[in-house]
Amino acid sequence: MDGVAPAPGALPYYVALSQLLGLTVVAMTGAWLGVYRGGIAWESALQFNVHPLCMVIGLVFLQGDALLVHRVFRKETKRTTKVVHGLLHVFAFVIALVGLVAVFDYHKKKGYADLYSLHSWCGLLVFVLYLLQGPVQ
Repeated sequence: MDGVAPAPGALPYYVALSQLLGLTVVAMTGAWLGVYRGGIAWESALQFNVHPLCMVIGLVFLQGDALLVHRVFRKETKRTTKVVHGLLHVFAFVIALVGLVAVFDYHKKKGYADLYSLHSWCGLLVFVLYLLQGPVQ
């Protein structure tokens, strides 16, 4: 072999399972927002609902996919996998940023205080650490 270690035989099944679970989480979040929270919209009270959907898509699904790229595309060139890895991280960042903007804008429109809960502080810390990990690598 040309320096590439063989992938475990079950890897395609693990990857398929991870994609199925990830898409299920995204679909369930969308269904929850649509059925029980009234849907999503930017210019209404439903703007807040953009936040959980974007966080799940960006920081759970796309970030997870970005982490899997080097394992899934083992036979591709390093440059190709790095580009795909980077693009997935950029998409995850942009979508998560939209989710943050949605919640801060919603709070501003409603006159609510920002960063008043442990959830908000932990979430902001996660986002900042996610942002910082790129330059540190």
